[in-house]
Amino acid sequence: MGSFAKTAGGIGAAVLAGTTLTMAQAPAQAAAKKIVVVPCSSPALAAAITAANTTPATLRLAANCTYDVTTAAVAGVDALPIITGNVRLIGGPSTTIRRNPAAGTVRLLEVATTGTLRIDGIFLLNGASPGSGGAIENAGALTLNQVTVSGNTATTDGGGVNNAFGGRALIFRTIVGQNAAQGGSGGGVNNVGSLTFQESRATANNAISVGTGGGGISNELAATSRLIQSTLDHNTTTGSGGGIRNLGTTLVDHTLIERNTAAVDGGGIFNVPPGTVTVTVSIIRNNTPNNCSPLNTITGCTN
Repeated sequence: MGSFAKTAGGIGAAVLAGTTLTMAQAPAQAAAKKIVVVPCSSPALAAAITAANTTPATLRLAANCTYDVTTAAVAGVDALPIITGNVRLIGGPSTTIRRNPAAGTVRLLEVATTGTLRIDGIFLLNGASPGSGGAIENAGALTLNQVTVSGNTATTDGGGVNNAFGGRALIFRTIVGQNAAQGGSGGGVNNVGSLTFQESRATANNAISVGTGGGGISNELAATSRLIQSTLDHNTTTGSGGGIRNLGTTLVDHTLIERNTAAVDGGGIFNVPPGTVTVTVSIIRNNTPNNCSPLNTITGCTN
């Protein structure tokens, strides 16, 4: 999994020659000194998270293990306990957290305003949120490092990840692919707070809503997103903004945006004034029906 994330995350950097960038500043996270080894059992993982909410801890998950959640921690909402403290999950190789259909319609993880969550080297699969954030709903501080977020759905916004108002999210060397927002914005990621998407890839995500969009990433009103050395490709929406839909402030830096599709407008990027998009040394090409919209309003993008 780690090599997959590294390879995909490096696509933008491989295509675009530019200054080497270091990892963006992660959300503030107090040292979680306690280390807990979690056996290959979803009830054991739930218990370890509950304990770590009180005593900050790094949870080392089992390699070559699927934590198949069959009983939701919060029925109808979350597969695992809500993160309210300082928790780090480390997996690999081939560590997976997956929602079993027996758990019902629930997202995988939720981070409260008081919570800090970092995830390293884990697959997050098959979350099905009854609201926003198919895999993760974040209102606190979230870091994903070499993670694969795939096959998740939300009935509203953020098929893969929903970064809520006040939330701070760093998505680094991570794959966000084949997720769907079934009735809202951000098939891969929906951002209402502060998002850094660095050396990562959003691919084959779908936002299914005519009035909104953002197949790959949707940046909402007053939100801030930075896309650095990343790739957005083969994302789709029945609305506008196949790759990106922006209502806030978005920076696209050394990033490749190609082969995304919007049914309405802005195959690559769709900007809603007074939102602003700044493009720096990036490639935006081969998107349908056009690369950027409104026409000639996004400097550095041509149709």
